[in-house]
Amino acid sequence: MGRVALVAAIWFAFWIVVGSVVGGLTGGNAGGVQNGIYFGAFNGAWWAVFTSFAWPWIMPERLDRWMYRRAEAE
Repeated sequence: MGRVALVAAIWFAFWIVVGSVVGGLTGGNAGGVQNGIYFGAFNGAWWAVFTSFAWPWIMPERLDRWMYRRAEAE
């Protein structure tokens, strides 16, 4: 379970950072960079949730095997 949680945390952090960067770059003068980054982080969290359902199709096979390998096998 720990490996799955680690991959999920990295997945969420990746999308939150991407959302923040895009929000900061597109915030403009009216919304401000701070609001763009703030709302971009929330949008990134939503993208992480939506794309997490597609893990079976987009996750590399090697990472999938690593996540679900039993601890005794190591």
